[in-house]
Amino acid sequence: MTEIKQKEFTSIYRGIPLKELHVPGKTIPEILLKQETKHGSNRVALRYKRNGKWKDHTWSDYLRNVKKVSGGLIELGVNPLDKVCLLSTNCPEWMFISLAVQSLGADLVPIYPNSTSNQAKYIVQHCEAKLLFVQDHRQLSKTDSWRNELDNLHKTILLFGEPPDEVMKFMDLITLGSKHSDRYPGFLEESIYKLTSDSPGGIIYTSGTTGPPKGVVLTQKNLVFEAASLLTLYDYVYDGKTVSFLPLSHIAEQVQNICCAIAGAIKVSFAQSIETLMDDMTEIRPTIFFSVPLLYERARSTILETIEQMPFVKRLLFNWALKAGETARKYRNSGQDLPFIIRKKWNAAHKLVFSKLKQRLGLDRVNFFGSGAAPLAARVSKFFGAMGMDIIELFGQTECTAVCSSTITGKIIPGAVGPPIPGCEVAIAEDGEIVTRGDNLFSRYWKNEVSSEEALKDGWLYTGDVGYFDEEGYIHITDRKKDIIVTLGGKNVTPQNTEVLLKCYPGISQAVVVGDRRKYLTCLFTLDADSLPNLCKQLSIDILTPREASQSGVILNKIQEYVDEVNMNLARYETIKYFQVLPNDFSVETGELTPSMKVKRQVVNQKYNHIIDSMYE
Repeated sequence: MTEIKQKEFTSIYRGIPLKELHVPGKTIPEILLKQETKHGSNRVALRYKRNGKWKDHTWSDYLRNVKKVSGGLIELGVNPLDKVCLLSTNCPEWMFISLAVQSLGADLVPIYPNSTSNQAKYIVQHCEAKLLFVQDHRQLSKTDSWRNELDNLHKTILLFGEPPDEVMKFMDLITLGSKHSDRYPGFLEESIYKLTSDSPGGIIYTSGTTGPPKGVVLTQKNLVFEAASLLTLYDYVYDGKTVSFLPLSHIAEQVQNICCAIAGAIKVSFAQSIETLMDDMTEIRPTIFFSVPLLYERARSTILETIEQMPFVKRLLFNWALKAGETARKYRNSGQDLPFIIRKKWNAAHKLVFSKLKQRLGLDRVNFFGSGAAPLAARVSKFFGAMGMDIIELFGQTECTAVCSSTITGKIIPGAVGPPIPGCEVAIAEDGEIVTRGDNLFSRYWKNEVSSEEALKDGWLYTGDVGYFDEEGYIHITDRKKDIIVTLGGKNVTPQNTEVLLKCYPGISQAVVVGDRRKYLTCLFTLDADSLPNLCKQLSIDILTPREASQSGVILNKIQEYVDEVNMNLARYETIKYFQVLPNDFSVETGELTPSMKVKRQVVNQKYNHIIDSMYE
């Protein structure tokens, strides 16, 4: 990593050079072809559980299914540059459809499975999708009011279940594809080798936190570059095992479990659902684990709540082990060898406590822990690091194909997101905005020239995030540029860091700091229905619903303690003066959250304006 200077930026850091992939190719489908030639039926590519039993797809199965779907798509009239939408949770069929669409030079446009009917309709209509795949009858019902009204939509295909008359069954598509393959045996290979690095890599719609979602147009160059960059940085994950449970409609999950998995010959196992993840993990026992901060935060809270209920001696042992682990973490994360005494203590802590915990969680074989899509609180990073689970933080967005910077194994700084990834550059503009460039940058927003010109300037992507480089060349994110609060006294406040800290406490689901153009800061809280019962037990009160808890003096006093603790480490103008607890959590259905579970600040401010105003009277 090197630092260079440019007039309009305060500093620019460049990542290390890119290494060639073990199995190179100019497109992801081409790399899939080569992996099938290399591994064939001798190696498992995908695993999934149906009817209580794990089933395998070898690399030959993977390609065979992609070929059948591709043939079916051709029979239905899909041409290069056409758009195909997919509304489904993760499953092998998701990947077969994705690779089939890519192989034909068309764009896959995924839709979050928790999207509302109107959100799904907007994407299908805006991208001008010719075909729509839906998972099951629950997802199909979201399309009932509009699928026959859209002129662009020629066919809807149901993956699982018996469809109504006007909807096609997925297995009928497979039958069409098999017949096409029999007639034209080499059609898929011929189509794939016609692709170039500029061929479509898909269109992914952003969260839409500040307005309608924007369609991010990606190319094969973006996907291959991102896989090559991450596998350059973490070459020890080649031939590993990963688990797929985050939505494949998100770019991060696609990069991990499609692009990197194909390029790195990584076995992907599908969790049955987020609810069964704990049980699935103990059976899968992956070597790679990537998640969003929320899951790590909830895992930390659950572990601490469980320890709190243990006998005194076990609590004492855990706390001793955590202290020994934190000392070892500091040495390990700074690239230093452990001194003899510290190493002995760490070995004992790991053997007596942490190894057993990791085994219970199905994490005992993991050599790569990753976190992205939102900031990871430093205290959460330190907590897992103390247990020997050093979390790599990755920073980026859909527009840079998921990642533009990442921390490095052996040099983790909690709260920082590392230097630029290999082959990429990151800089800080004069106003503090983080900008980046490299072959991972998207080409444009679909049918949105104005936003494209705002985001892409002179070959740089303006991320909308504000931050700085430390003396190690690591990036620290302070907030979203549009979220910065300017108080009535003219103080600039970055609410994100405060919100991240507040959400780490037991019982808290969401925290939204408010105060733009006001005298002081306030906060809206929502409560987490899953962790609230444990908090009630700790406080020796009856189990309460979130609505009841929002009016409970005991709960409100506890939240005040949380606020006071966070305030102690803030400048006076950054502190929270008052707060209110809302009776219901935010959701996609009620409009406060995007399908990717990001808070829509404008919606929250408008919807709860009367409550906010009451804190300033």
